Amino acid sequence: MKDGDVMFMGHLVEGPNDILVYGRAVARAYEEGRDDANAEDIALRPWLERWPHFIRVQDGEFVDGSLLDGVSLGELMDELGAYAFGPTAENADRGVGNVDPRQSIRQAAAVRLTEAGTSWLDEELELAFGKFGKMPAAEVEGLDWD
Repeated sequence: MKDGDVMFMGHLVEGPNDILVYGRAVARAYEEGRDDANAEDIALRPWLERWPHFIRVQDGEFVDGSLLDGVSLGELMDELGAYAFGPTAENADRGVGNVDPRQSIRQAAAVRLTEAGTSWLDEELELAFGKFGKMPAAEVEGLDWD
């Protein structure tokens, strides 16, 4: 991640298998030390021993509803096919490599959206914000803080 990258937050669900996007935020570039879990963090969340690096974000916006009110990444992939994600779109244009966005997302913790994918997701997220509202800023600022 670089400073200023927009990150969409999602959650894996099943029945059907999908990723529901429930928010977005602006990323901050990784800084060694600042963005690494310390012993206290690991004691609270033992999984941080395996994945000790944080991605810090700011200016988060989240749907003020349930996870069900999020945006389906599956619908994005159905709508745009290979042109949902940068790597699959580039492969499609070259005529070589994986062009299946579902295979692409399974192989990475994060995947770069195309301009069309970003636009589609922004529009759908705005519709969700309009229907369910945005989580109040004070609530967002307090997420995962002591």
